[in-house]
Amino acid sequence: MAHSIEILLDSDTDSAIRDQWTALEHAGLPSAGRVRAHTNRPHCTLLAGTAISAAADAVLATTAQRLPFALRVGGAVVFPAGRKFTLARAVVPSTELLSTHATMFRSAGDHVDELAAHCRPGQWSPHVTLGLRLTADQLKAAMDLLTWETLVGRASALRRWDGDAKADVVVAGRAC
Repeated sequence: MAHSIEILLDSDTDSAIRDQWTALEHAGLPSAGRVRAHTNRPHCTLLAGTAISAAADAVLATTAQRLPFALRVGGAVVFPAGRKFTLARAVVPSTELLSTHATMFRSAGDHVDELAAHCRPGQWSPHVTLGLRLTADQLKAAMDLLTWETLVGRASALRRWDGDAKADVVVAGRAC
């Protein structure tokens, strides 16, 4: 199972993404909200791999002091996954976001086993996932169903998520 280090969203932005998850579910479409782990929440993944050492938590604590900062969640982005697709919302790569990602990569990357290539600087596409494993027809239906106005929120916390244990360590930013 995947492990990750992620940025969590402020409550209003989190709620707006959850509303989109719910809309997909009500339409019978695959939704990231269907994951029933109590730790499931909208997020922007910074690093992912097969395991992340708890030693990364010290980096989380230090880096979280940069938060909160403005976070803009933009339009749709689609990632192919074989014959299916992942539907997400792009996160605008602000200076603060790119700097936070670079810091996490540089300082915590050695604590991530089998770091995913798409998490490396220059290959990373910041996003918030809405739906997983959609067929082409489901993707079209989802695109037509959802609205795509830009959400202007805040990056509020960092977390290390353990996909095997379905457990997380959350480190709030300075104003949280």
